[in-house]
Amino acid sequence: MAVCAAIWHRVTLAHPQLKMVYIVPKDVNPRQNFPGDARRAALAAQRWYFDELQQGVTFALADPLVQTVQTDHTESWYRSGAGRREDREALWKATINEASALTRSEYNDWRYVWVYFLDADLPEIPAQGTSGVTLLLRKEILSLAGARPDCGTVGVLVHELGHAFGVEHPADCESGRKDGSAPECTSMSYLGDLTFPRAHFLPEDRSRLLSHVAFVAIKPEAGAVECSPQD
Repeated sequence: MAVCAAIWHRVTLAHPQLKMVYIVPKDVNPRQNFPGDARRAALAAQRWYFDELQQGVTFALADPLVQTVQTDHTESWYRSGAGRREDREALWKATINEASALTRSEYNDWRYVWVYFLDADLPEIPAQGTSGVTLLLRKEILSLAGARPDCGTVGVLVHELGHAFGVEHPADCESGRKDGSAPECTSMSYLGDLTFPRAHFLPEDRSRLLSHVAFVAIKPEAGAVECSPQD
């Protein structure tokens, strides 16, 4: 029994799990229901990836899944870091550097794929993701509240996780050579969050995802993708 337990432990450590961190500025009251809201979104995303990849694999969830961190900075500090609320790269750098110090995280972390939720009002800045790390903001936090998370926001989470797993925007969509109605541009690889859960990744991106170390042969916790339809 001890040998089997050791083998299972090594297999588990070889595959990073999804970890969510709720970042709360010191002048913001933590939302007590957020851990449950975030968990429902994670379950929907985990199930969607399982159904999308059709290979009996998805990512595992950390236990505990959601960690709340109250920082030493005020909400205005993040606004200043965003350069008058519009500089997404500056906000990313300020927030992720701080979050990394607080949670001892790193890019392409062997332990976790990190999903940070920053409870700050910066509506001009979209969610972002790359190299095993994603950042979502207050607008996503608010839209996850309730018995079922908003489908569009779960779609944002799925899309940004795709970037964390190595998926990039289709070049023709990013450059404007193809408009938003092209199949590549309506895929989950680009604008698919707008039609989630009906959108799909491009075939080449599904192959890329299947090669990522985070995807393992586990049964998702949810029996179906549950979210509130988009308006």
